[in-house]
Amino acid sequence: MTNASQLWLYHPKLLPDELLSSWLVRIAHGHDMKLQTFCRLSLGKGQEMWFRDIDRQAPDWLVHALSEHTGVGAREIKRSSLLAYKGVLYRRYHWSGHQYWLLPLNMADARYQHHGMQFCPLCLVEDKQPYFRKRWRVAFYTMCTKHHCMVHDRCPSCGATVAFHRREMGKFSQVDAGSITQCHACDFDLRKSPVTAPVIYDNSAYQTWLPALRILEGCSEVEARYGLGFFAVLHQLCKIMLMHYSHVHLRQYVSGKIGTPEIQLHPKHKSFEHYSLKERHVVIQLGMWLLTDPEARIIDAWRNKAVRYNVLKKDFQLRPRWYREIMEKCTDWQET
Repeated sequence: MTNASQLWLYHPKLLPDELLSSWLVRIAHGHDMKLQTFCRLSLGKGQEMWFRDIDRQAPDWLVHALSEHTGVGAREIKRSSLLAYKGVLYRRYHWSGHQYWLLPLNMADARYQHHGMQFCPLCLVEDKQPYFRKRWRVAFYTMCTKHHCMVHDRCPSCGATVAFHRREMGKFSQVDAGSITQCHACDFDLRKSPVTAPVIYDNSAYQTWLPALRILEGCSEVEARYGLGFFAVLHQLCKIMLMHYSHVHLRQYVSGKIGTPEIQLHPKHKSFEHYSLKERHVVIQLGMWLLTDPEARIIDAWRNKAVRYNVLKKDFQLRPRWYREIMEKCTDWQET
């Protein structure tokens, strides 16, 4: 049990689905202190603490210190990190490097080199106290189902990454950090970002996609099919559709079925998570279209020579049984 004398003067509870980094910024600003100053005085570490993606790499010492000074349990604090998606979106969790489904930040010093933090402007508008959600770090979360609008992955005013921890970093004369919703580069209020309706290319793909989005939004009443196997196969299909192989035409095949725009592949192979928001919004719908009726649609794609059976299983060891059964019906083209 936490001793009351150890509690910080301002120790708010975590808000629903709040990211650890968002909560820590709110705590610092609630003390009317700059984030790095607060971290240095209260935790013994200042700017250097933000040289890592603390939402992915929250060290035990930080979790325990926050628990001691806020009265929030360590288990609840860990659930505010992206470790919470282990067993939901992925079987294994990597503390660094590539983690499928998680948008990378690609940090250099305390700067983000990749647009890995997204936000829904209408969620921020509705918040009594604005904060950033865990689900906004998930690569297939490209739209908010509550407001039926696209999320943003950058400041619409200047194009900077969303890095609310850098609001006052390096600005020695700035005392007031301002709102967590203000762009660190140009001060634009992200709550004023344009609201855009998502483009839906196929209703069946959309209906398959919605429950996956609602899982991230906290819905517990979701079909049993949306387990680890579903998300593993979905990621495999998205990966295949972004391959450079001349004999793989899965992306073009599905795109022709539902009428999506062409995706410009990166010159070097990049994972789904490294593609832009608009590109991920298209590719995820292609994958969801296949998984609406996986046996019929994957096999049809194979029969139309859009993908070979060996590609369907390439670098994919933990294949669920239902996917293996679909693959068993696929042989190489030369054998048909």
